Amino acid sequence: MRYIDQYIAENSITINQAIAGRKIIYLDLKYWILLRDGLNSNPDTTTYKLAAKFVELYESKKCIFPVSEVVFWEMMKQGDKTSLLKTFQLVERLSKGIAILSDIQRVKIEFACWYSTNLPTQEKLILNKLVWSKLPLVSGYFFYSHKVEELPDNLKRSSLDFVSNMPLSVLIEQPQFSHSPFTLRDNVELMNTNKEKYKHENKNRTEMFFSELWGVLDCFTDQFNEVIQELYQKKTGHLPTSEEIANTDKTSWQKLIYQCFKLGKITTQFPTAKITAALAGSMRWNKDRKHTDGNDTLDIMHAAIALPYCDYFFTERELHTIIGQEKLDTLFQCQVESKPETILAMLNAL
Repeated sequence: MRYIDQYIAENSITINQAIAGRKIIYLDLKYWILLRDGLNSNPDTTTYKLAAKFVELYESKKCIFPVSEVVFWEMMKQGDKTSLLKTFQLVERLSKGIAILSDIQRVKIEFACWYSTNLPTQEKLILNKLVWSKLPLVSGYFFYSHKVEELPDNLKRSSLDFVSNMPLSVLIEQPQFSHSPFTLRDNVELMNTNKEKYKHENKNRTEMFFSELWGVLDCFTDQFNEVIQELYQKKTGHLPTSEEIANTDKTSWQKLIYQCFKLGKITTQFPTAKITAALAGSMRWNKDRKHTDGNDTLDIMHAAIALPYCDYFFTERELHTIIGQEKLDTLFQCQVESKPETILAMLNAL
């Protein structure tokens, strides 16, 4: 196991304890921008009242507003550096720099927790305690994971402590982050072409879900095998040999998880895969829906971050609707809303 992963796991438990008792609210970029601009708007407007309520709930320690690498990417769409810095300062204040881990990190933890259900009680892992970190380590995970391994052992922890507490305004000045706006979008033309091309492959919504699920699990096959190798090393003291790895079916865990889903043995244990497949499948199954704005992938990623680990998720209307149609809000017990007036009423009741 990489040192950074051990560090994140230990600190995740500390963060989980620090935010215990607070409602966890996840905002997509729309609501971070609304919050930033709302604080400077007319006090009689819903926008101002909502922004003021967010701040009040944070300052009274009733709520915390964690972010993610997806929020970070989308914030980087802002070409105006002044607006970008104002947004980061607000995020830093209301999130305390706390972020939910990336999909690759979460899938490893989700798999490890599921695997641990068959282990002795003292070795079982609790998912919700292990998905927290600080935004610099989440957004710069691959950069820092390699850099810290190059350091002497006595400097590794202090270096990650320093990075974890780095102000976001300083973070975006680091050389590993581009100063140019984030412009990545879905290839909507290709997605619409493929949607039409493969529309006859699935006869119903269930088949569509499992088609998407297999594709999602296929993306994370390496992560499943990394977890098994780490557990093997923990038990034996050494990693499996290259020959042992070569003689192992790399897709065996992918196949097992897929079959467990089919048999109804898995419901919420793999939230990232479940939510991603359900939302992507719903978008494909709706024959009248076209991919248009290039943000569908990021929207799905937001949902997969928010629904399993947060009490509230405030987002765009269409994503709110699709989540409700798939009953994912009910399954994961997360309240989802898209109307500012309704959100304000919900928060006033806290």
